[in-house]
Amino acid sequence: MANVDAPRGFVPKKMLDGSPYNGGTIKCALLAADSTATFIGDLVKFSGTASAEGYPSVAQGAATDTAFAGVITSFDADPTNLESKYRLASTLRLCNVVPALDVIFSVQCDGAFAITDIGNTADVVVGAGDTATGLSGMELNSANIGTGVNLHIVGVDERPDNEIGTNADLLVRINESAFRSVGAGV
Repeated sequence: MANVDAPRGFVPKKMLDGSPYNGGTIKCALLAADSTATFIGDLVKFSGTASAEGYPSVAQGAATDTAFAGVITSFDADPTNLESKYRLASTLRLCNVVPALDVIFSVQCDGAFAITDIGNTADVVVGAGDTATGLSGMELNSANIGTGVNLHIVGVDERPDNEIGTNADLLVRINESAFRSVGAGV
């Protein structure tokens, strides 16, 4: 059975040490000045400022980024649009972000994948999110497995409807985390 091509971004599965993922997140803000629509499952980066309430601001990440904050798992309700399942472009919206530190995520590969690719690195590829479901269009970039560095492939998501090959759902660790970066400081 072929895998269904259904990107949904990054889904937290478990911790790197094998313990279950406990749902822990940090509250962040997507600021109105950001003109990119953002979805559940999107990788995000810190954008260097904060909301008026003091929540750190984030923006959608891309393969060119080197310090991801984490992955959006949900949004606070938008009182002006209670039906919205994603963050519309150029609107202030609070979100919950799984920190990019020692969490294993499931993500779909955008093309061919072989068992020998496990252990390699790859980049993320940004696709259009789904405004009906609110889910991300991000996937693992099959074109640069072994040369990209955003993600570390640690396995295949073990499910009966997932097989090794094209559009496989993979288990990955975010290799380029804002929480691992070394920089100036105390």
